[in-house]
Amino acid sequence: MTFAVMITTRNRREELRRTLSNVQQLQPQPNEIVICADGCTDNTQEMVRSEFPHCILIENEQARGSVFSRDRLIRLAKSDIVMSLDDDSYPIDHDFFARLKELFAQYSQAAVISFPEIRNNAVFAHPTKSPSSPGHLVSAYANCAAAMRRDVYLRSQGFPIFFDHMYEEPDFALQCYALGYQVWFRPSVGIRHHVTSAQGDEIGRHHLNARNELWSVLMRCPFPYVLAVALFRIWRQFRHACRKGLTGAIREPVWWWSAFRGIPTCLRHRSPIDWSVYYAWMKLARKPIRTREEVQHVFGRARLPRL
Repeated sequence: MTFAVMITTRNRREELRRTLSNVQQLQPQPNEIVICADGCTDNTQEMVRSEFPHCILIENEQARGSVFSRDRLIRLAKSDIVMSLDDDSYPIDHDFFARLKELFAQYSQAAVISFPEIRNNAVFAHPTKSPSSPGHLVSAYANCAAAMRRDVYLRSQGFPIFFDHMYEEPDFALQCYALGYQVWFRPSVGIRHHVTSAQGDEIGRHHLNARNELWSVLMRCPFPYVLAVALFRIWRQFRHACRKGLTGAIREPVWWWSAFRGIPTCLRHRSPIDWSVYYAWMKLARKPIRTREEVQHVFGRARLPRL
């Protein structure tokens, strides 16, 4: 079993330097580190070439977004397992890759394994995904703290590169379940994530996430359920915006128009998934599955393999 680290970055040279320095201290080392400089104009490329010459560097001359860049990196990598990091996230366990090997050997049907994301001031990204949380199947994960089987990715449609940023992870998780694989959260190792102010445009991030969530519904949800699920997603996102205040509610139609313009692209990429799988995947967000018995009960009719 071989391992790659993939990182996409845009004009965050110092954050990337810190991440690569920390990855460099891990033992054993990954078999390869692949980096995509996504339209960088801050000499990121020169820094990588001079300070980390063992890394494989590719460039997007014009910024294409993290989803497009990660798809390039996964296809470029040669290793069995690809560990996805942000340019400001890295494993905190010195023997991370030895432990990662054990996890994938233990969870042979796992297409993706995600880990606790430790943010600033020792705050975790989600209360149910901390080192003290039990392991469980998940409907989504974060590409700043997850490892995936490259062969499963290549068998799937992969990340929708027209998403630009956000929501490629839930869409891929759904594809994994449709292929008969699972997506796990495991608390045994942690990933440090230095969240910065540049990531703080909450309304803009909400619009991207909401738009891409709807696009995923249009591509994956089977007819006739797609109509009800799409309306439910729009209503739920609008309710979320209203809870953030008047400004959020007023600006909500911005992403509606963006989503509408992308419908032809979604229809060209439409590949509906069996409703039993889709419905079981949706339920995971509220009812995590932790045991073999639960997997058999919830996914039995979806024809997913046993653990």
